Amino acid sequence: MQQEFEITGMHCGGCVSRVTKALKAVADDVTVTLDPPRAVFGEPVDPDAVRAAVAKAGDYAVRPLG
Repeated sequence: MQQEFEITGMHCGGCVSRVTKALKAVADDVTVTLDPPRAVFGEPVDPDAVRAAVAKAGDYAVRPLG
């Protein structure tokens, strides 16, 4: 089951790299894109863990989709 999150505050490839690195600590199966600004996990994850990881990466906000 995939889980998707909208990530606001990403503006460039560097942002995508920082967020991806942070989210790899939550789950190995994650893809982060800039357009649209999303993180897609291929496995169930804890939304609070996603928020905490992204907050450590920078000034980004996360909202679950779906």
